[in-house]
Amino acid sequence: MTRIYVGDIMHQGTVSVPAETSVAEAIALMQQHRIHAIVVVDGPGYLAGIISQTDCLRAWGAGSDYHEVMRGPVSAVMTRSVVTCMPDMQLERAIRLINRNHIHRLVVVEERNDGRFWPVGVLSMSDIVRAIEAGQIGREVIGDA
Repeated sequence: MTRIYVGDIMHQGTVSVPAETSVAEAIALMQQHRIHAIVVVDGPGYLAGIISQTDCLRAWGAGSDYHEVMRGPVSAVMTRSVVTCMPDMQLERAIRLINRNHIHRLVVVEERNDGRFWPVGVLSMSDIVRAIEAGQIGREVIGDA
């Protein structure tokens, strides 16, 4: 059986914003790129978190003022504990991570010399479905996960 790795099917590159970006700007970027989440980075560009449509809905649903949330920084509503993987992780293992954590995507990172993580891509459920449709991965990969 051929091994398939995250790097084989992930979306290369990320749409990212600095942590001080307003929620309104982040939502506009999601709409522009037709995505459901954006990677949040710190000043040098290292992974700081992720903001998803779900994070925004959760903030509004918690009774926060809509306009206040929209003007506020993404750092106020983002998910800080991001589940990540590396491009050389076997796809079956990545699918298990997605399933066990009840999430829709993994941020794909590379570790830098200082031990911090640099986002290099995203592996989403959509990427996995596209790979199945294209015949890149078969039932055995999904079954093993």
